[in-house]
Amino acid sequence: MFQEKLDLIVRYLNFRANSKPRGGHGIHSPFIYDLYTQSIDIKSKAEIFNRIEKIRKELLRNKTIISKVDFGAGSKQANSKEQTIKDITKLSAVKPFTGRLLYRLANYLKPDTIIELGTSVGISTCYLAAGNDKSKVYSLEGNKSLVKIATENLNKLGLGNVNVISGDFDTQIPILLSEIKKCGIIFIDGNHTENATLRYFKYFSEKADSDTLIIFDDIRWSNGMQNAWSNICDDNNVSISVDLFNCGLAFFRKGVVKQHFNLRYGPF
Repeated sequence: MFQEKLDLIVRYLNFRANSKPRGGHGIHSPFIYDLYTQSIDIKSKAEIFNRIEKIRKELLRNKTIISKVDFGAGSKQANSKEQTIKDITKLSAVKPFTGRLLYRLANYLKPDTIIELGTSVGISTCYLAAGNDKSKVYSLEGNKSLVKIATENLNKLGLGNVNVISGDFDTQIPILLSEIKKCGIIFIDGNHTENATLRYFKYFSEKADSDTLIIFDDIRWSNGMQNAWSNICDDNNVSISVDLFNCGLAFFRKGVVKQHFNLRYGPF
Protein backbone atom coordinates (compact mmCIF):
# COMPACT_ATOMS: atom_id res chain seq x y z
CA MET A 1 0.00 0.00 0.00
CA PHE A 2 2.78 2.43 0.96
CA GLN A 3 4.72 1.64 -2.21
CA GLU A 4 1.65 2.26 -4.40
CA LYS A 5 1.11 5.64 -2.71
CA LEU A 6 4.76 6.50 -3.25
CA ASP A 7 4.48 5.45 -6.91
CA LEU A 8 1.42 7.69 -7.27
CA ILE A 9 3.29 10.69 -5.89
CA VAL A 10 6.18 10.09 -8.29
CA ARG A 11 3.76 9.76 -11.23
CA TYR A 12 2.00 12.97 -10.26
CA LEU A 13 5.26 14.90 -10.04
CA ASN A 14 6.29 13.48 -13.41
CA PHE A 15 2.88 14.41 -14.85
CA ARG A 16 3.15 18.00 -13.61
CA ALA A 17 6.68 18.31 -14.95
CA ASN A 18 5.58 17.19 -18.41
CA SER A 19 2.11 18.76 -18.64
CA LYS A 20 1.11 21.79 -20.66
CA PRO A 21 0.18 24.91 -18.67
CA ARG A 22 -3.44 25.94 -18.31
CA GLY A 23 -4.76 28.18 -21.05
CA GLY A 24 -3.72 25.90 -23.90
CA HIS A 25 -0.23 27.33 -24.39
CA GLY A 26 2.08 24.89 -26.16
CA ILE A 27 -0.67 22.66 -27.58
CA HIS A 28 0.33 22.26 -31.23
CA SER A 29 -2.79 20.46 -32.36
CA PRO A 30 -5.72 22.62 -33.50
CA PHE A 31 -8.19 19.88 -32.58
CA ILE A 32 -6.87 19.40 -29.03
CA TYR A 33 -6.31 23.15 -28.54
CA ASP A 34 -9.96 23.85 -29.34
CA LEU A 35 -11.14 20.88 -27.26
CA TYR A 36 -9.12 22.06 -24.27
CA THR A 37 -9.85 25.79 -24.42
CA GLN A 38 -13.51 25.51 -25.44
CA SER A 39 -14.50 22.46 -23.40
CA ILE A 40 -12.14 20.87 -20.89
CA ASP A 41 -10.64 23.99 -19.29
CA ILE A 42 -13.62 26.35 -19.28
CA LYS A 43 -14.83 27.60 -15.90
CA SER A 44 -18.50 28.33 -16.57
CA LYS A 45 -21.06 26.23 -14.70
CA ALA A 46 -24.34 24.96 -16.10
CA GLU A 47 -27.48 25.17 -13.95
CA ILE A 48 -27.83 21.37 -14.10
CA PHE A 49 -24.60 20.96 -12.10
CA ASN A 50 -26.27 22.19 -8.90
CA ARG A 51 -29.25 19.90 -9.45
CA ILE A 52 -27.01 16.85 -9.91
CA GLU A 53 -24.94 17.73 -6.86
CA LYS A 54 -28.13 18.12 -4.82
CA ILE A 55 -28.96 14.51 -5.70
CA ARG A 56 -25.44 13.47 -4.64
CA LYS A 57 -25.98 15.10 -1.24
CA GLU A 58 -29.26 13.22 -0.83
CA LEU A 59 -27.53 9.94 -1.68
CA LEU A 60 -24.73 10.65 0.80
CA ARG A 61 -27.36 10.84 3.55
CA ASN A 62 -29.11 7.64 2.48
CA LYS A 63 -28.29 4.75 4.81
CA THR A 64 -30.51 2.23 3.03
CA ILE A 65 -28.72 -1.12 2.70
CA ILE A 66 -28.67 -2.96 -0.61
CA SER A 67 -27.24 -6.33 -1.59
CA LYS A 68 -23.63 -7.01 -2.54
CA VAL A 69 -22.17 -4.66 -5.10
CA ASP A 70 -19.01 -5.21 -7.12
CA PHE A 71 -17.21 -1.90 -7.04
CA GLY A 72 -14.38 -3.20 -9.19
CA ALA A 73 -10.80 -4.04 -8.32
CA GLY A 74 -9.08 -2.09 -5.59
CA SER A 75 -12.16 -0.92 -3.72
CA LYS A 76 -11.92 -1.05 0.07
CA GLN A 77 -15.49 -2.34 0.11
CA ALA A 78 -15.30 -4.77 -2.83
CA ASN A 79 -15.87 -7.93 -0.77
CA SER A 80 -18.65 -6.68 1.50
CA LYS A 81 -21.94 -8.56 1.28
CA GLU A 82 -24.01 -5.42 1.91
CA GLN A 83 -23.50 -1.72 1.30
CA THR A 84 -25.38 1.44 2.16
CA ILE A 85 -26.30 3.79 -0.65
CA LYS A 86 -24.27 6.40 1.21
CA ASP A 87 -21.10 4.29 1.03
CA ILE A 88 -21.66 3.31 -2.59
CA THR A 89 -22.02 6.96 -3.57
CA LYS A 90 -18.93 7.97 -1.61
CA LEU A 91 -16.80 5.21 -3.14
CA SER A 92 -17.98 4.90 -6.71
CA ALA A 93 -19.66 8.11 -7.90
CA VAL A 94 -17.43 10.38 -9.96
CA LYS A 95 -16.12 13.52 -8.29
CA PRO A 96 -17.81 16.81 -9.27
CA PHE A 97 -14.86 17.94 -11.41
CA THR A 98 -14.96 14.66 -13.35
CA GLY A 99 -18.71 15.01 -13.79
CA ARG A 100 -18.25 18.49 -15.23
CA LEU A 101 -15.63 17.11 -17.61
CA LEU A 102 -18.07 14.47 -18.86
CA TYR A 103 -20.79 17.07 -19.34
CA ARG A 104 -18.52 19.43 -21.26
CA LEU A 105 -17.13 16.72 -23.54
CA ALA A 106 -20.65 15.53 -24.37
CA ASN A 107 -21.77 19.12 -24.90
CA TYR A 108 -18.80 19.99 -27.13
CA LEU A 109 -18.58 16.83 -29.23
CA LYS A 110 -22.36 16.24 -29.45
CA PRO A 111 -22.17 12.51 -30.22
CA ASP A 112 -25.19 10.57 -31.44
CA THR A 113 -24.40 7.78 -28.99
CA ILE A 114 -22.86 7.69 -25.51
CA ILE A 115 -21.98 4.42 -23.77
CA GLU A 116 -21.12 4.15 -20.09
CA LEU A 117 -19.70 1.13 -18.28
CA GLY A 118 -20.54 1.39 -14.59
CA THR A 119 -23.73 3.34 -13.89
CA SER A 120 -23.51 3.05 -10.10
CA VAL A 121 -26.01 5.52 -8.57
CA GLY A 122 -26.17 7.49 -11.82
CA ILE A 123 -24.19 10.64 -11.04
CA SER A 124 -21.87 10.30 -14.04
CA THR A 125 -24.82 9.18 -16.16
CA CYS A 126 -26.67 12.39 -15.31
CA TYR A 127 -23.70 14.53 -16.32
CA LEU A 128 -23.28 12.67 -19.63
CA ALA A 129 -26.98 12.72 -20.49
CA ALA A 130 -27.38 16.40 -19.59
CA GLY A 131 -24.37 17.34 -21.71
CA ASN A 132 -26.30 16.63 -24.90
CA ASP A 133 -29.97 15.75 -24.67
CA LYS A 134 -29.91 14.74 -28.35
CA SER A 135 -27.51 11.88 -27.59
CA LYS A 136 -28.81 8.39 -26.87
CA VAL A 137 -27.08 7.19 -23.71
CA TYR A 138 -26.62 3.50 -22.93
CA SER A 139 -25.36 2.86 -19.40
CA LEU A 140 -24.39 -0.65 -18.28
CA GLU A 141 -24.54 -1.72 -14.64
CA GLY A 142 -24.08 -5.16 -13.11
CA ASN A 143 -26.22 -4.60 -10.01
CA LYS A 144 -30.00 -4.44 -10.44
CA SER A 145 -30.50 -2.47 -7.23
CA LEU A 146 -28.23 0.27 -8.55
CA VAL A 147 -30.06 0.28 -11.88
CA LYS A 148 -33.25 1.16 -10.01
CA ILE A 149 -31.57 3.92 -7.99
CA ALA A 150 -29.86 5.42 -11.05
CA THR A 151 -33.10 5.39 -13.03
CA GLU A 152 -34.89 7.22 -10.22
CA ASN A 153 -32.17 9.89 -10.19
CA LEU A 154 -32.34 10.35 -13.96
CA ASN A 155 -36.11 10.73 -13.73
CA LYS A 156 -35.77 13.41 -11.05
CA LEU A 157 -33.84 15.50 -13.57
CA GLY A 158 -36.14 14.70 -16.47
CA LEU A 159 -33.34 13.03 -18.43
CA GLY A 160 -35.21 10.73 -20.77
CA ASN A 161 -32.42 10.00 -23.24
CA VAL A 162 -30.89 7.16 -21.18
CA ASN A 163 -31.31 3.40 -21.32
CA VAL A 164 -29.82 1.78 -18.20
CA ILE A 165 -28.97 -1.85 -18.97
CA SER A 166 -28.47 -4.47 -16.27
CA GLY A 167 -26.04 -7.31 -16.84
CA ASP A 168 -22.47 -8.51 -17.13
CA PHE A 169 -20.33 -6.21 -19.28
CA ASP A 170 -18.76 -8.97 -21.36
CA THR A 171 -22.23 -10.24 -22.21
CA GLN A 172 -23.93 -6.91 -22.82
CA ILE A 173 -21.22 -5.01 -24.74
CA PRO A 174 -21.24 -7.28 -27.84
CA ILE A 175 -25.05 -7.20 -27.89
CA LEU A 176 -25.11 -3.41 -27.66
CA LEU A 177 -22.43 -2.96 -30.32
CA SER A 178 -24.42 -5.15 -32.71
CA GLU A 179 -27.44 -2.89 -32.30
CA ILE A 180 -25.89 0.58 -32.71
CA LYS A 181 -24.38 2.13 -35.82
CA LYS A 182 -21.64 4.26 -34.25
CA CYS A 183 -19.72 4.70 -31.03
CA GLY A 184 -19.55 8.38 -30.07
CA ILE A 185 -18.34 8.79 -26.50
CA ILE A 186 -17.58 5.77 -24.33
CA PHE A 187 -16.94 6.25 -20.60
CA ILE A 188 -15.26 3.26 -18.94
CA ASP A 189 -15.55 3.24 -15.15
CA GLY A 190 -16.75 -0.22 -14.26
CA ASN A 191 -13.89 -2.61 -13.54
CA HIS A 192 -10.55 -1.28 -12.42
CA THR A 193 -8.32 -4.14 -13.52
CA GLU A 194 -5.72 -4.09 -16.25
CA ASN A 195 -7.10 -7.09 -18.15
CA ALA A 196 -10.72 -5.94 -18.03
CA THR A 197 -9.84 -2.40 -19.11
CA LEU A 198 -7.86 -3.65 -22.10
CA ARG A 199 -10.63 -6.10 -22.97
CA TYR A 200 -13.26 -3.36 -22.99
CA PHE A 201 -10.94 -1.14 -25.02
CA LYS A 202 -10.64 -3.88 -27.64
CA TYR A 203 -14.43 -4.22 -27.91
CA PHE A 204 -14.88 -0.53 -28.63
CA SER A 205 -11.72 0.16 -30.64
CA GLU A 206 -12.86 -2.36 -33.23
CA LYS A 207 -16.02 -0.27 -33.81
CA ALA A 208 -14.36 3.13 -33.41
CA ASP A 209 -14.19 5.75 -36.16
CA SER A 210 -12.81 9.28 -36.43
CA ASP A 211 -15.56 10.66 -34.19
CA THR A 212 -15.07 8.16 -31.36
CA LEU A 213 -13.72 9.16 -27.95
CA ILE A 214 -13.08 6.63 -25.18
CA ILE A 215 -12.74 8.11 -21.68
CA PHE A 216 -11.00 6.01 -19.02
CA ASP A 217 -11.55 6.95 -15.39
CA ASP A 218 -9.08 6.23 -12.57
CA ILE A 219 -6.08 5.57 -14.82
CA ARG A 220 -3.84 5.99 -11.76
CA TRP A 221 -5.98 3.70 -9.56
CA SER A 222 -3.26 1.04 -9.47
CA ASN A 223 -0.13 -0.10 -11.26
CA GLY A 224 -2.37 -2.33 -13.39
CA MET A 225 -4.54 0.60 -14.48
CA GLN A 226 -1.42 2.62 -15.24
CA ASN A 227 -0.13 -0.24 -17.39
CA ALA A 228 -3.46 -0.51 -19.20
CA TRP A 229 -3.45 3.22 -19.96
CA SER A 230 0.13 3.07 -21.27
CA ASN A 231 -0.79 0.18 -23.58
CA ILE A 232 -3.84 2.08 -24.84
CA CYS A 233 -1.74 5.16 -25.62
CA ASP A 234 0.68 2.97 -27.60
CA ASP A 235 -2.07 1.19 -29.55
CA ASN A 236 -1.84 1.81 -33.28
CA ASN A 237 -5.56 2.54 -33.52
CA VAL A 238 -5.28 5.48 -31.10
CA SER A 239 -4.14 8.59 -32.94
CA ILE A 240 -4.41 11.10 -30.09
CA SER A 241 -4.21 10.38 -26.36
CA VAL A 242 -4.76 12.94 -23.62
CA ASP A 243 -3.68 12.36 -20.03
CA LEU A 244 -5.59 14.43 -17.44
CA PHE A 245 -3.93 12.47 -14.61
CA ASN A 246 -7.11 10.95 -13.20
CA CYS A 247 -8.75 10.41 -16.60
CA GLY A 248 -7.42 9.41 -19.99
CA LEU A 249 -8.91 10.31 -23.39
CA ALA A 250 -8.31 8.17 -26.48
CA PHE A 251 -9.23 9.47 -29.95
CA PHE A 252 -9.24 7.54 -33.21
CA ARG A 253 -9.03 10.40 -35.72
CA LYS A 254 -7.82 9.38 -39.15
CA GLY A 255 -5.07 11.05 -41.16
CA VAL A 256 -3.26 12.68 -38.24
CA VAL A 257 0.20 12.10 -36.79
CA LYS A 258 0.07 10.12 -33.52
CA GLN A 259 0.30 12.52 -30.57
CA HIS A 260 0.11 12.42 -26.78
CA PHE A 261 -0.67 15.30 -24.43
CA ASN A 262 -0.48 15.76 -20.67
CA LEU A 263 -3.02 18.48 -19.83
CA ARG A 264 -3.97 19.93 -16.47
CA TYR A 265 -7.58 19.81 -15.35
CA GLY A 266 -9.48 20.14 -12.10
CA PRO A 267 -7.24 19.87 -9.03
CA PHE A 268 -4.36 18.45 -11.04
